[in-house]
Amino acid sequence: MAKLRLGFDPYTYARISVMKGSLIKQQQWQNLIKMGLNEIMRYLQDSGYKEEIGSLGVEKRDLAQLEMALNNNLMKVFSKLKRISDENVQIVLRVYLQRYDMLNFKSIIRGKMTGISKEEILQIMIPSINHSPEYYAELVEKDDIESILKAIPFELNLEKDAELFEVENALDRAYYENLKSFSDKLGGQGKAFKEFIEAELNTLNIKMILRFKKEDQDEAEIKKYLIMPEKEIEQLLNHKELKTVLHALKKMKLTTVDESDDGALNKVEIDLDTSLLRKEALLMHQYPLTVNVILGFMFAKEIEVKNLKILVKGKKLGLDEDYLQNLLAVA
Repeated sequence: MAKLRLGFDPYTYARISVMKGSLIKQQQWQNLIKMGLNEIMRYLQDSGYKEEIGSLGVEKRDLAQLEMALNNNLMKVFSKLKRISDENVQIVLRVYLQRYDMLNFKSIIRGKMTGISKEEILQIMIPSINHSPEYYAELVEKDDIESILKAIPFELNLEKDAELFEVENALDRAYYENLKSFSDKLGGQGKAFKEFIEAELNTLNIKMILRFKKEDQDEAEIKKYLIMPEKEIEQLLNHKELKTVLHALKKMKLTTVDESDDGALNKVEIDLDTSLLRKEALLMHQYPLTVNVILGFMFAKEIEVKNLKILVKGKKLGLDEDYLQNLLAVA
């Protein structure tokens, strides 16, 4: 397999250093946690999110609109990142950012299966650096799921009339297998990239195991849907009961939740998501040189947007400051 050589451009480094300076700092997060929702909106409107938050108009409390505004800002920044990067780094960005295309494919398929109107589906499309709005509009116009799946640029191993979960699992599998194969081309330069992918897959697979165990599915059935699981994660299947899986996750220091806790599974998933965000933040600081400056900034921007979504949703739900503090991944 031919290796992809990633160069290092001082101009790009300088531009990213400026962009990095606009990220929300640790002390600013502490202030944001103490603010009410209206104050947070004003803060964002005075920062790098001005255009997207301003476009919402007077009413800024709709959670779906807020999340879409944050998504739009994220993709605007990634488009700029692509413009200032060299050709090989652009390839890395295009492959990695297919994850947002996958979210769009899932939204289209879910919308078709549940009878949502074409207009409503198009309203929730995340801007893409790989495909035009017209591309997604053409997908939405297709009459059936089979024709949509055939038009998606991934080979999916699916039986006819597959259920929604099976379709979404096949999309995830295609994306991560492609991403993992691509990361091998990066060699030593892609170490942080590969470690992040592995951490993300661990989280995805653990969540799947927990949900299936809750439904008393057998080991063979669960194993069908795991995506390139590490040995330690696959061994969780050996536990017959959900409570012993939770105990194993506590030993792995991935959660502090006991089975007896109210809403145990939801709390474990929050712990897993928070742990993954912190892993991303750690990787960003462990690999501060060469191309990882670009990947590090990309991870940092994603973490910022994820934190803002958690913060806004938490304020909307009236969560207390201490609880919100534990949910945010702040480097």
